[in-house]
Amino acid sequence: MKIPRMIVALLFLAVLSNAQAGEVEVRFYPAKKIWSHPLENARQFNSVVLQNTAIVNHSDRPVTLQALRIDLLRGGSVVQSQIIDAARLDAIAKGGAALGASGMLQLVDFQFAPKLLFGTDKPTISGERTLAPGSAFYLPQQLLTFNGSPEQLRVSAAFSGGLAPAPAIGALEIRHGSAPGKYRFPLEGRWWVGAGATPHSHHRWAVPEEFALDILQIGANGLTFRGDGSKMSDYYAYGAPVLAVADGEVVAVLNSVPDNVGMLRAAGESLGDFQQRLRAGQDAMLTGARENIPGNHVILRHEDKNGPVYSVYAHLQQNSSMLKVGDQVKAGARIGKLGGSGNSTEPHLHFHLCDAPDALNCAGMPVSFDNIEIPFSDWNRAVQSGDTVVTRP
Repeated sequence: MKIPRMIVALLFLAVLSNAQAGEVEVRFYPAKKIWSHPLENARQFNSVVLQNTAIVNHSDRPVTLQALRIDLLRGGSVVQSQIIDAARLDAIAKGGAALGASGMLQLVDFQFAPKLLFGTDKPTISGERTLAPGSAFYLPQQLLTFNGSPEQLRVSAAFSGGLAPAPAIGALEIRHGSAPGKYRFPLEGRWWVGAGATPHSHHRWAVPEEFALDILQIGANGLTFRGDGSKMSDYYAYGAPVLAVADGEVVAVLNSVPDNVGMLRAAGESLGDFQQRLRAGQDAMLTGARENIPGNHVILRHEDKNGPVYSVYAHLQQNSSMLKVGDQVKAGARIGKLGGSGNSTEPHLHFHLCDAPDALNCAGMPVSFDNIEIPFSDWNRAVQSGDTVVTRP
């Protein structure tokens, strides 16, 4: 039965006499804050992705979710709300249970972090809105768009039934702008951003690379390669010097992974066949050595008064970096050559900033570059998927 919106709202305000603190908990991953990203800078339209949310029943009795409410707050006041009603929760619960049974939570732990999200590496995810003791409801990614700069995102879970607990509430800080520090573009010249943080790109939906850039080069023929594209050297970007975005210390280097020629699109191969083959290859990477996903890479630590920021440069050419852990590098220093190692469909630089010294086990952070122009933009703005970027001296 669908409950009227006003009654749903009242459910979140009720404090029932039989409620016990901490019976049901709202948990997140990332756990403390999320970053916004602009959809349109001049008019201040922005977005956030609530990546992973869990409603965990710590009580000794079943509880039934009636609705979830997601609020955006500024100055302690709600400026925007979204309610997920019972009918939609029913469908979401089935998907969550299937995800838990598939083993993907553990296989792709850098996306879900089950220990942090659920409090256990092997959670019991309910396939319905009624949560047995010790079980959890999983809410997958939610994209929220808004005008302005709210300071907090709050999720409230309301319950039904005579012994329903009080509403459970969890909150995350919303950060705006970009990671602290001053950064230059990691390549020189004219480049094309094939994938950025725009919602239709794959990066935005992955915790470590939510604000990552896949950077390629397009030739006069309108393609990223000459010839038939069957060799790494056919690609215009291949071998370009990759540069440090800021002064930093080397905290990780991998240099031994061969270019992944098998992931190049074969001449005459249909897009559908190519995508199917890619998915199979990516699945195989998840079950193998994790370093094969970013391929050859370098990670730099950049110090800031608010804490360190880490820059990740992935899919580099084999044996192209002369750096070792502990080396100090200056902004603009060469750290390797652009290649096609790891989970790379063609030679490109995958670049992102994050909050930990690991290419996968971290949360992504937005980046702003101080030495670029976006030729087809009307004003200064964040780099988006599909942009052409030109570096200034």
